[in-house]
Amino acid sequence: MIKALILILFTGIISSNVPAQSRKKHPTQKPGAKKTTPAEKPETPPVIGSNVSILTRNGDRVGGTLLELTAFSIRLKSDDLESVISLDTVASMAFGDAAPTKGQSPAAPPSANFTRDVETMLAALQSLASELRNDTGYTEYGRQITDLKRAADKFVVRYGSSEEATESRCAALAAAALTDYSWARTIWTLKFGYSGNAAVSETDSPAVADALSLYSDVRQNAAGGTKFSADKLINGLWKKASEKVDVLRSLSGRSR
Repeated sequence: MIKALILILFTGIISSNVPAQSRKKHPTQKPGAKKTTPAEKPETPPVIGSNVSILTRNGDRVGGTLLELTAFSIRLKSDDLESVISLDTVASMAFGDAAPTKGQSPAAPPSANFTRDVETMLAALQSLASELRNDTGYTEYGRQITDLKRAADKFVVRYGSSEEATESRCAALAAAALTDYSWARTIWTLKFGYSGNAAVSETDSPAVADALSLYSDVRQNAAGGTKFSADKLINGLWKKASEKVDVLRSLSGRSR
């Protein structure tokens, strides 16, 4: 169904961009004369690089600049962050100026409840970041992830489907940061049993495969032959999570 939707989408875009031909009479061609009609090329559909607005099946709204569209997923960029969305989770998407852009102001000021809850969410994220700066151990990191998940789940449930763009975007950033930190913990677990600089394979865990697929720069930095440095993957994911937290803080108007 989704694949058919993509084919229809592309067909509609291409056909809408081919200029209408004016009707004019061509001179009568003499018998035996070779017909030399110049080939006409349809314009490239203005998809990649354009704004896109997505509504997922669970009601989340995501907007940004389209980077890639395949039969299985859509990759977009918003607020200097990239995200990949499976087409199986997409209810509808629209191209054009309706997509939210960086710096777009919310339609209404944040509510008192949101201000309170986003401060709680940021405090949980800051607590984990502080532990990382203090060279936290594996066990303590696991406890921090559990606490962060508890806070993030409440925040996302409350604001993930909000009609206010700022609130829903902050919920998405909180969930994405939690995912980065969780992937890092899974990769940390894979290090056990290795001595020295552990290297992992893309097939060792879905967390490794997903992280490498989503973040090309992390992949490139961690690559070493056919395997990847576990420590570099972990640090790369921590950095990605920190970037999302910075954007969340900026969107919500909170200072450090």
